[in-house]
Amino acid sequence: GAHRHPHPLPTTCGAPRAPPPARGPPAARMSARHAWLRFSATGPDLPDGLDLDPGSWQARLTALHARWYDGVAPPAVAAVFVLQWLLQVPAHTAAWAAATGPWRAGDLGGLRFSRSAALVPDVVRITSLHPDDRSGSDRLEAAEEDYRAVAEPLAHAYQAPVRLGPHVRSALVDDMWVAARQDADTATGAAPSVPPERASCCLLYALPGCHECAGCPRLRTAAP
Repeated sequence: GAHRHPHPLPTTCGAPRAPPPARGPPAARMSARHAWLRFSATGPDLPDGLDLDPGSWQARLTALHARWYDGVAPPAVAAVFVLQWLLQVPAHTAAWAAATGPWRAGDLGGLRFSRSAALVPDVVRITSLHPDDRSGSDRLEAAEEDYRAVAEPLAHAYQAPVRLGPHVRSALVDDMWVAARQDADTATGAAPSVPPERASCCLLYALPGCHECAGCPRLRTAAP
């Protein structure tokens, strides 16, 4: 049977945790629709930004993998996971603001976040949210532009202990947006929950007992 990872690995899609409130602060409404992220607009500053040095994060994740998988911890897995998780912070903030709104998230490059014990981002501080009365599809198109303006240079500059070529970096930028929009559309009832096909591989299959995620390009390549 399929191997179950010991901690959640948000990479593609999820279901809303509770029926979303019709009223209330934007951050609370966005959080109620999200399966694994909480959005916050108040409280103490959060420790991490998108400009953090990823080396410590990668090393800690590699150590966790070594503990979970009897010493097997390819550093390439942590390198891809950390870049994925970094990209998900602006992707999901922008998509959820647009889909849950009508809002447009500003200053995506300045977002701060915290990480869970499994090292996955779990809380994002919303720094700027603007009313946006355009249609949902127009808001999401603008959200994608805002996301890409931050995500593309972030992915290009990302430091990794193994080689991540330009195709992998670009494909991860694309995949994290497609997944974020799919999740947002699903959470708001605009689309069914269907794991999107990916252009990049997260390398989860390299961990003992694990296999490719749904939508992995390796599955399409292996098909007869």
